[in-house]
Amino acid sequence: MPVMAPARTVSTAFRTCSIKRGSRADMLENWLSSIAFDPLLPWLWVAVLIGLAMMAALFSDYSRLGSGFQRLLAALFLGLALSGPQLVSEDRRPLPDTVLILKDQSESMQVGTRAGVADAAEVALRDALSAQGPIDIVTVGVPPDPDGTRLARAMSDALASVPTGRLGGVIALTDGQTHDVTEATADTLPDGIPFHALIIGDPQARDRRISAVTAPKFGVVGEMAEFELRVDDPGFEGERASIEVKLNGETKARFPITIGQTLSIPLEIERRGRNTVEMVVVPADGGELTLNNNLYIAEISGIRDRMRVLLITGEPHNGGRAWRNLLKSDPAIDLVQFTILTQPRVKNTNAADRELSLIQFPRRQLFEERLGDFDLIIFDQYRRRSIPTRSGLAQPTIPPRFFSNIARYVEDGGALLLATGPAFPSADSLFLTPLVSVLPTRPTGETLTDPFRPELNDKGRLHPITRSFAGRQDQSWGQWYRAIGNDPLSGNVLMEGPDGTPLFVIDRVADGRVAMIMSDQAWLWAKGHDGGGPYREMFRRTAHWLLGEPDLDAETLSARAENGQLLVERRTLDRAPETAQITLPDGRSQSIAMTETAPGYYTGTTPVDGLGAYRLNHGDLTTIAAVGMLNPVEFSELLPTMDRLAPLSEQTGGATRPIELDAGNLPDIRVQTSGAMQGGSWIGVRDNDAYTVTRSNRRPLAPPLVFFLAFFAALAWGWMREAR
Repeated sequence: MPVMAPARTVSTAFRTCSIKRGSRADMLENWLSSIAFDPLLPWLWVAVLIGLAMMAALFSDYSRLGSGFQRLLAALFLGLALSGPQLVSEDRRPLPDTVLILKDQSESMQVGTRAGVADAAEVALRDALSAQGPIDIVTVGVPPDPDGTRLARAMSDALASVPTGRLGGVIALTDGQTHDVTEATADTLPDGIPFHALIIGDPQARDRRISAVTAPKFGVVGEMAEFELRVDDPGFEGERASIEVKLNGETKARFPITIGQTLSIPLEIERRGRNTVEMVVVPADGGELTLNNNLYIAEISGIRDRMRVLLITGEPHNGGRAWRNLLKSDPAIDLVQFTILTQPRVKNTNAADRELSLIQFPRRQLFEERLGDFDLIIFDQYRRRSIPTRSGLAQPTIPPRFFSNIARYVEDGGALLLATGPAFPSADSLFLTPLVSVLPTRPTGETLTDPFRPELNDKGRLHPITRSFAGRQDQSWGQWYRAIGNDPLSGNVLMEGPDGTPLFVIDRVADGRVAMIMSDQAWLWAKGHDGGGPYREMFRRTAHWLLGEPDLDAETLSARAENGQLLVERRTLDRAPETAQITLPDGRSQSIAMTETAPGYYTGTTPVDGLGAYRLNHGDLTTIAAVGMLNPVEFSELLPTMDRLAPLSEQTGGATRPIELDAGNLPDIRVQTSGAMQGGSWIGVRDNDAYTVTRSNRRPLAPPLVFFLAFFAALAWGWMREAR
């Protein structure tokens, strides 16, 4: 929506008027303002001479000469003689005060006859104000804006061109649906200047609108994205309405929906990038305020069309092919794999070390130049080792500086998966590289080799990666035969081995994520050994969790509107606070009691109090729930309201009055210098009694010789007093 320049018109009325006489204090102030001075000497000398004269008078009193009064009188006449007092006479012309009319021209004011009522109300206001005397009337339009009605901004811009001492008041013609008025808005108005709001619109009008309670911002191409829709029509809850759903311009479905209830609609994401979803509700019989909010449009991004994964296998082993098969089975994954074939510890080899490598390992390209191109890096049973160079010297397969690059890559939002093996608790461990800064667990040096069956712990039964496996009857998964002893430093342990040994550890590191499998036996599940286990699904979910899939996050906070209630849901692996804080669209805050309805699952409800954005805070998580249509903002709420502008009127001593759809309901206008600026049926503007001086004339209060003669006469009187 283009932003229109504010419309501005000025009406001026002048007439001659006399200077008003007020209280005695005002009269004294006017008299003092008519006195000026033209000193015979610099003011410093005048002050020094008057000071000496006053000291002489004080000395006279101290010495009991009896001439203190006469000497003070002499000091007064000396000051008058030296300062040259003058009478100033001015011809003043009264200046009219300015009244600012803010005329709302946003989209919501174009609904029905609101714009016509605003025009008629403006004319009536001009006539009423002009009848009060010399008043400048300035009308400023509040233009449409993508962010809603910016009434405070329009008022601030207009006040910049109005003399502060002549502003009499601000009157807004609006439906009350403003979006930038806060408590600080009153600070833009001078003290004592009232803000009045005249609210236009029929509060009994009908307005049916469609909104999305849940609208995903992205989805996986080829998979279903769940939308939850709601149709609201105040006063007609429970009735049926028809909606139509389109995706990328193609109609996908038509079906009925119950007004006031939520309906879930699955949509398959068709393509990568932007997908446009249109949802339309059929208009109500008998007409509505507008049909603009009968349409909801959302854009959902199709993501993860292709994921780039780097798999580094430290040495050939039985499970190496299992990782490759898992990753290659997903058509959305581009796999780059390198296997280190060089094994210096193998004896009786007839080939040279460098002849055991099929190609040169492109370390610099992978870990320096192209590192940011990968979504996920996997180290499978990697051990630190050195390889000979052409010069005969040995160098690390992956130098420390490249491990430092990987650590920074993780901290900046990358994903890392370590499938450890016997090398992890040895001197060849990755824990002894700069990668240690992002690893969530450390080796204890112990390796357990007795058969055991992996089991989910309490957190594993709650976490979305492994939660769906918790209730299966066949959770006696196949046996593993080796576990790497480790001591977790951070993160969450989801799966354990013998004696509670951590087997599966995940952690968030800065903006990135890390997962570690503390065994080299997971491939046995893929082979179906001893009944196998959920190898494919578990580690597919692990990869998607590492890549930031929100549905796999264990710590989530969400809310949705349902049957007039806001349902708050919290999932966590730990205990959560008993209450959540919610900030309503009108700025008020309140608490919601949260009840644990299942392990790690908390819910709470509160009545929906109007459409808009509800901000939720529970523990260290925050979220925003949209109730109603937020885009465009103007049509999220269309019924007239006084709530948004009443606080501003109260702060400034003004009034908020509904005139509905009749310009004849305007309150009376009063102009006054002080007192209340609003009453039961009237609103007031301030008379600042401003004026400009057209001509100024000065004349001496008396000739200086007169003051000098009075000075010497006072001295003579004092001497005579002292002589007695």
